[in-house]
Formats: sequence, C-alpha cells, structure tokens
Amino acid sequence: MSKEQVKITLLVDNEAAEGLEKEHGFAAWIEYGKHKVLFDTGHMGALQKNAQRLGVDLKQAEAIVISHGHRDHTGTLDKVLAENSQAHIYFANEIDQERWWYMPDADNYGMPEAARKAFAALPASRVHPLKSHYYLAPGVGITGPVPRLNDFEDTGGTFHLDDKRGAVDKIEDDQSMWFETDDGLVVLLGCCHSGLSNTIDFIRKVSGIDKVKGVLGGMHLLQANEQRLSKTFDILTGWKADFLIPCHCTGMASAKKMEAAIGCQTVKHGHAGMVVDAGALR
Repeated sequence: MSKEQVKITLLVDNEAAEGLEKEHGFAAWIEYGKHKVLFDTGHMGALQKNAQRLGVDLKQAEAIVISHGHRDHTGTLDKVLAENSQAHIYFANEIDQERWWYMPDADNYGMPEAARKAFAALPASRVHPLKSHYYLAPGVGITGPVPRLNDFEDTGGTFHLDDKRGAVDKIEDDQSMWFETDDGLVVLLGCCHSGLSNTIDFIRKVSGIDKVKGVLGGMHLLQANEQRLSKTFDILTGWKADFLIPCHCTGMASAKKMEAAIGCQTVKHGHAGMVVDAGALR
C-alpha cells in the first residue's frame, strides 16, 4: 500500500509571493492522501483571495485546526464556515474569549465578533475542544495545550484578558500540529506562544519520535531578547533539521539572526504561496 504524502501550502503570512496578498496573519492548507485540513484562517481576508489564486477549495476542508484565539489566526473563520458545512473544528481551551494586546490604544485582539458568532452557532458534533494531544489521523497530531516546562521561554509579549490590562493572558489555548514522516517529525506552528523548545519537546515525548525533520510557521521571537534567541538557536541547531521556515510573528530581524546562526541551507523565510512537501507519513 502506498504511503500518504504530506503537502503544506502557506495561504496567509506577513510576506507573500508575487501576485498574492500579504497581511499580519497566518493560515496553512494541509493535504495528505485524500484528506484536507485548514490550519488557522488568517486576519483580514487574504485567505480567501490567496486560496482562490492558488486553486485551493476551502469547502473541501474536513477539519479546521485553530492554533489559538487571536484575531490574526481566526479573522475569517465566519467566512470559511459560511462556505464549509462539514468541517470539524479542533481547538484548545477558550479560543473565543475577549483578549487585549499590551498597546493601550489597541482594540480587542481576540476572535472577531462575526467569527465568534459563527463559532458559537456550530452544532456540538462539529466542535472539539482538546484537553490533551489528539491524533487527527495516524501520524497526524494536534498538541492540544502544551506544558511550559523550561525557564527561558514565555508567550512572546504581554497579553491581557481585560481592557484595563490587569489580567495577564497566558494564551493557554496555544497549540500546534505535527506529522510523523519517514524522515522524522514535521511541525506546523501558528504562533507558538508556548515556546519552540517546549512545543517540540512535548511532541517528541508524546509521539515517541526524536528526529525533527522540519519546523514551519510563526515562532513568536519578534520581541525575544538576545539571551532567549541564543538559547533557542542552540537548541534548533541541535535538532539538525532539514528545514526551518520562520513565518508571521517570528519577526524578520529574528528570522535573519536565525539564518545567520544556523545557515541559509536550513533556514528559509516563509511566505504565502510557499509549498512544503513534508514527505510520506510513516
């Protein structure tokens, strides 16, 4: 029996290939065998435009995995659900709560109201809150909440649960996906507010696979200090991954430092329109 090949297409990112839209947001399209999964829904509408231009039919998604409830990852969820009446939604903890960024003049940074209403209207049979890791299919995992065990990673910024900026938001709904391929783990991140090392360590533990083939997505190193960057780059170097693809909230300055530390043969800058052939599932 032939093995299922995994292909990941970046649909939304802060950077984009020529002819595609870019925005501060993230979304990816995952294909393995006949299965199709949407990971996040972008921010302001680049998802729908880029999907059309790339020939991706969002109505075919059988699952939608939400990395966390910030608006740059849930921004067009209502539009996706209006067209897709079959997809099951997988998320961790309370993705629909109100949230604020640290900027005093910033609006609510949680899920937009239209997306919140569409999410609330879903039948219970299509809604899957995850309390621990979950296998969507053999070799295709969702982390659910990630334990935060090391002492050098944080959420990547200051986030709050109230407009007075009193209650700190630990972003406990943060989750990622992984794929168990013949050549090791391929990990897809939304923002990785749980921390890169925490996330990969957890996936290695629950999958029983030590080898990291590649990591792509938002790594939230935008505001990381030099000490954290140095520690992170040392850990990434130790993985001996085939590819590292920083996107979205990694921050261009941090992504360039990663490339300088690890090498351009491994580090490739992500953008909407990039296609990653992750390999064959075990």
